[in-house]
Amino acid sequence: MHRARVGSPAVLVALVACLACGRLERECRAVSESANAFIAESERLRPRANATPEETVKAELATAARYDRLAADLAALELESSELRREVEQYRALAEHSAQALRAVARALEQNDFEAARKKRIELDAAARGEAPLVERINVVCGTARPAAAAR
Repeated sequence: MHRARVGSPAVLVALVACLACGRLERECRAVSESANAFIAESERLRPRANATPEETVKAELATAARYDRLAADLAALELESSELRREVEQYRALAEHSAQALRAVARALEQNDFEAARKKRIELDAAARGEAPLVERINVVCGTARPAAAAR
């Protein structure tokens, strides 16, 4: 049986790999905590059905503020993993874009420009469709994707 000495390259590679795994795990946990906090608050503050235009404006602006907070939280993370950093940067950009679109919807509703509000809402919904694949890619990087999803 061959034993590696503590100063040997094999032990150093294993140690560095182990440290990198721990770092990636911490980074993934931080991203997950930011996203989950956003989701939990959004679920808790979900606008009611049949809201008045004024209530809708208020809800859209509140959701925009939550997206702004999510974008700021993601930007504040110090991510060393280049692959995770790239995906989180796209997630941050999506959050910023969503906040801008929601504020545009609110402005249009305040001006009773329902067609402009509808178009901005369609734009927002199109951007939101990109969120699930983005989250799935983050899950793959973090090793938390379901096996069927990771095989795609």
